[in-house]
Parts: sequence; C-alpha cells; structure tokens
Amino acid sequence: MHEIDSLYDKVRRRILLLNKAVEGSTELESLREEVDSIEQELQGTRTEQQDLELESRSLTERIRESESNLMSGELHNPRELEALQANIDSMKEHRTDLENRSVERLVMVDSLQATFEKKQAALVQAEEEWTTRKSSIESEIDQRKKEYLYLKRAREQVAEALSEENLEMYEHLRRRKNGVAVALLEDENCGACHTQVAVGILNNIRYSDELLSCPSCGRILLTEI
Repeated sequence: MHEIDSLYDKVRRRILLLNKAVEGSTELESLREEVDSIEQELQGTRTEQQDLELESRSLTERIRESESNLMSGELHNPRELEALQANIDSMKEHRTDLENRSVERLVMVDSLQATFEKKQAALVQAEEEWTTRKSSIESEIDQRKKEYLYLKRAREQVAEALSEENLEMYEHLRRRKNGVAVALLEDENCGACHTQVAVGILNNIRYSDELLSCPSCGRILLTEI
C-alpha cells in the first residue's frame, strides 16, 4: 500500500506539473512580446520618417513658390521684400531641421529592421522548438494518466484487503505525516525519524502480524516494504 501510494503521489504531482507546463512557455511569451514591441517601434519610426519627408517636400514647394514671387519683380516695397526673404530663410532653416531628423529616423529604421528580423528569426525557431516540446509533454501526460488510473485501481484492491481498523490507521497517519505513513526499519532505527527502537518493540514487529508504530514519530514500522 505504501509503495503504491508513493508512486501514486509522484505520478499525480508529475501530471500537475506537466499540465502547468503545457499551458505555455514564459520564455516564448516574453520573446513574442519583445518582437511585437520592436515591430511597433519600427512601424512608428518609419511613419515618423515618412511624415518628416512629406513635410520637407511640402516645405520645399512653398520655398520654391516664395522664391518665384521674390524674383518675379512684382514686389517693390523693400519691407515686403525683406519680410519675404526672411520667411524664405526661416523655411529653409526649418527644412534643414526636417531633413536632419528624417535622416536620423532612417538610421533608426535600418537598425530596428535588422533587430526585428533577428528577433523574428529567433521567435520562429523558438515556436518550432515549443511545438515539438509541447507534443512531447502532451504525450507524457497521456502516459502518466494511464499510470495514475492503474495505480488508483491497484490501491483500491489493496485497500479492500486491509481491515477497516488498519486502513483507518494508515490513512490517518498519511494525513498527519505529509503522505508518509510507513517507515522501514534500518537495523534498530526508524527509517523516517532515525530514532532507535526498543528491543521489545523490534521483536513484536518482526514476529507479530499486528501493525506497530514508531514510539517517536508514530509511523507504522515494517521490516520490509
């Protein structure tokens, strides 16, 4: 009974662990989030660069129109000419700033694109590895469930063969002793708490069919399990 219960608990814990593992990989999820974040940053930076380039082109057209007006000879007022020239100079200065920022964004786009492609390739590989691993986990879960059912039936058969008193004693100790109700005698010591057992108790254990407990930890003492 004890040996069956030990295997039973071990298989049960393994199934719980596998069920949690098959839900997903935290490393894979983190990599997915990282790839999504880089992609969003790449798209945002590319949009910024395109907007800057579009604004620069629009400004270039306005500068061209203003310079055409300046050179047309239609304006004669010195103040109007001076104001128009100042406006042209201001627009050119602004265009230079736009072009510089556009170039900076282009460099960032190239860098982010390279990072994105590298991380995306890593994600594809990780996804493939996880698919293989998940399949293996699911296969083990199926196998462990079969073992679990087998052990459950075996335990029920052994429990039916025990007296009600002995079964109750065993189950009570399992609840109190963290699932370990039985200890094996090791020479003259309890295999669980390592307390030396008196000679009289040893003889009773060895030559009696009655279940006897360790006087220290209370577990059922057996000469063999």
